Amino acid sequence: MWRNKLAHSYGVREVPGAGPGTPTMKSIPRETQSKVRDLRKLGKSHRDIANKLKIGLGTAFYYSSSVNLTKRQHQQLKIQTYKKGLGKLTKKQRRVASVKGGINNAKNVQPKYSRDYLLNLLKKFSTLNGRIPTKRDFMNIYGSFIRTFGTWNNAIKEAGFSPNPVLFAKKYIANDGHKCDSLAEKIIDDWLIARHIPHERNIPYDGTKYTADFRVGDNIIEFFGLRGQLRSYDRLMKKKLELIKNKHIKFIAIYPDDLFPKSRLDSILKAFTN
Repeated sequence: MWRNKLAHSYGVREVPGAGPGTPTMKSIPRETQSKVRDLRKLGKSHRDIANKLKIGLGTAFYYSSSVNLTKRQHQQLKIQTYKKGLGKLTKKQRRVASVKGGINNAKNVQPKYSRDYLLNLLKKFSTLNGRIPTKRDFMNIYGSFIRTFGTWNNAIKEAGFSPNPVLFAKKYIANDGHKCDSLAEKIIDDWLIARHIPHERNIPYDGTKYTADFRVGDNIIEFFGLRGQLRSYDRLMKKKLELIKNKHIKFIAIYPDDLFPKSRLDSILKAFTN
């Protein structure tokens, strides 16, 4: 069993009809197979064997798996691994590598963008989109903000804005006066009102305690903003989806990726603009 599991970890495949768990791979010359075993008996690592004989790592493992190393050989391989890794570093480099994040720790990376450049990006985004940017809007260079400002909220504050650490942490008022539970819901509401599409907020599902975020005609729109983040939210989402399916409700789901960093509402809600 252990052999099959390790074989799979090296990419060894099973042959259909050869019996459960029977590993196989491309055949190599018997002479090479013998060399694989001989090198393994000398205490060589699978990677060293693969490199020396110009074969795959999985092949090296497979044809040497019958060879048992001595305790001393195991120790030598551990030492070899250390020398090729941490052992190659200077004392100062090892100290850096031992800290959380290692050489990629924010303190050890030279910022790619200047402080002023990053602040201007935030201000420009706010001017163009009429709202405070969120982390999702800058995920491609989010690390630069963290390395420069320490936290995302520090960057937002320094840009002159009031941080919104959680999408659902504060209420928002849409342009038509509707109260929204999140910035995302306000974006959806404002999109509808800008196109003069009549809509309602927080509509109860018939005969239940659950409510839908929006209703446009006989269509329900739900924004699932915390999917995969809270178990209780996922349970509620599952119940709503089952209810929608059982009652044959016309339904559109919107997720954070549909809004940030670039809105896809024009495509998702296109039917309402025709």
